[in-house]
Amino acid sequence: MSVAWPNLPTAYRGVWKRTLYAEPSAPPHTQLDTTTQVIWLQTSSWHADLRLPAERPDFTGVSGLAGCSREQLIWLASLTAFAGLTQVEGELCSWHRLADLAPSLERDVGAMRFLDTNALEERHPYGHYLEHWERLASTGEEHLILNDRGLPTWMQLGDHAIAIVHRPSGPGVEALFTPPERLDDDTLRWRASLRLDYLCRETDGWRVTLSTHPWREELTCRHSVLTEGHAS
Repeated sequence: MSVAWPNLPTAYRGVWKRTLYAEPSAPPHTQLDTTTQVIWLQTSSWHADLRLPAERPDFTGVSGLAGCSREQLIWLASLTAFAGLTQVEGELCSWHRLADLAPSLERDVGAMRFLDTNALEERHPYGHYLEHWERLASTGEEHLILNDRGLPTWMQLGDHAIAIVHRPSGPGVEALFTPPERLDDDTLRWRASLRLDYLCRETDGWRVTLSTHPWREELTCRHSVLTEGHAS
């Protein structure tokens, strides 16, 4: 017997861009970040999130993981990117990560407050951090594609989408929690093989705006279904 995942309040649905990250949540802040590019796409149940720091290695001439240096592989395997199901209980929002580039043993839970219709404040329940989010889009068709394991490979809201390519079978779960610097190059390639692309629809197709594989950015894909799966 399967149980349907409850839909979120419609206020959360949309494409969100992070405009501020601060630690701790209350001033004086010891860390401020307004330059990392962060996109959170939220459908009625599913989410996808990717975060690309402003400072990155130079990937000129790279066309795949096989061509990456060890420094580049460590950077890729350390990125934050994930996808899964979202749950809201009162002011608490939980992101249940079913695919995670760099997983943690800590639950991902935020205390949420809408500053206005298109502005959202997120605080760590214990005050560890503060994030501000600005909604880029909230309307349009919602389209979800799942693979044969029930994991999302395409998440779309109107003219915005995130495509997800999942890792193949690999060395084991311990490799996901080991600091990247301690992994060999082959294991780093496997860990970094989980790929999230944020795409925007243009007249000639879908343009990759951000990607956890940066050499893919600015590519145009002419088909909305980029990975195997079935519509849900």
